[in-house]
Amino acid sequence: MTPHRILAATAMVTLISVSGVALPYPILAPLFLDVAHPISQFGNLPPKLLLGAILAIYPLGILMGSNVIGAWSDRLGRRPILMWTMAGSALGYALSAWAIYRGDFLLFALSRLLTGLCEGNLSVARAIASDLHPHIDRTRAFSLLSATTYAGYLIGPLIGGFLLPLGAPLAFMAASAACGIAVVLIAITLPADKPKQTDGVQAETHSLALLRDPRIRTFFGLYLMLMLSVNGFYEFYPVWLVETRQFTSLDIAWATVLLTSSMIVVATLLNMKVKRRLGLAKAGLLGIGLFSVPLLLLPLSQGEYVLPFVLMGSGIALYNAMLPSYLAERGGSHGQGALMGLMATSFFLGNVLMAVVGSALSLWDTRLVLSLSGLLGLVAAVQFAHHHFRRTTWPAPQAPIPPEKEIASGL
Repeated sequence: MTPHRILAATAMVTLISVSGVALPYPILAPLFLDVAHPISQFGNLPPKLLLGAILAIYPLGILMGSNVIGAWSDRLGRRPILMWTMAGSALGYALSAWAIYRGDFLLFALSRLLTGLCEGNLSVARAIASDLHPHIDRTRAFSLLSATTYAGYLIGPLIGGFLLPLGAPLAFMAASAACGIAVVLIAITLPADKPKQTDGVQAETHSLALLRDPRIRTFFGLYLMLMLSVNGFYEFYPVWLVETRQFTSLDIAWATVLLTSSMIVVATLLNMKVKRRLGLAKAGLLGIGLFSVPLLLLPLSQGEYVLPFVLMGSGIALYNAMLPSYLAERGGSHGQGALMGLMATSFFLGNVLMAVVGSALSLWDTRLVLSLSGLLGLVAAVQFAHHHFRRTTWPAPQAPIPPEKEIASGL
């Protein structure tokens, strides 16, 4: 199977999977804050705290899963790990639908944890894209894979917003079906692969083992700061829109369309041009700035979100392509599955922490969460610039890199 077909198949599986992941996004805030569903009532706790717990437990599962799934794919092969974890996601979504139907908060929380454990597999898709280097430019592969991820985040919330009036359980069953389709596609389209041989951490079974390398540890610290920032935005912009604009689930879905459309346009049309002009590091810094500055100012906008969302979506698309490429290029001999798993672990650790901290801050004012998130993003940018330009913590590879063939169009 040619590299382009492998990337196309991986992108299609990612699109279907992420659509299922994102489908509940416009559902949870209205379900807990507006409609007084029985699942939002447990232990006489405020619905905002229950929502925060649900927002935290799902990425907690992904945090645990991504720490091992990427490294396992280095040892056991990409295809079998991706297949089995996608099947687990399908089961988790089906259990979530049953929990909502019964109004059982604890079962819902457990089902979200199970789903999260399995959905740490997005790091495997990134590892597959990285493995295709040098046949396909690594940044281009990440950009195209990211574009399909953003498309999933566009399609999923739209479907969720339209399905909520028909019942929240139906939306989660649709997500389960999407993951089931992805399992079939993996079995049919992705070739059987062998474990990857690496010199650095081939004996390790989890991504956090990479933190023994001080260079990787430094990158992890600043990337975690950035992930705290982006998750503070992702988790609480729906709450902010509900509070400031009285948005419904469908309104939130359309706001998400605007955000993700900006990501798709930049990922497919601009990322490679910006990389060629600025290089990986400067392009990554530009992306962090385009995301963080509008987010810092968003609480002052009095509900006006269109321009900030366009800028933030553009920034996310830039750094989501540049920083993984930068780490893959300068990560030494560590396995790509473990490296991408570490990035996913950083993302979902930030998700868990911001769900807890953000839900507490939102009891005072949701705008505090957004302002703090923007500030954390700027701190990450300063740290990255300091370590790249002044300390050269991550030196460029010493060995010459084979010329990369530029791909003129799509997959």
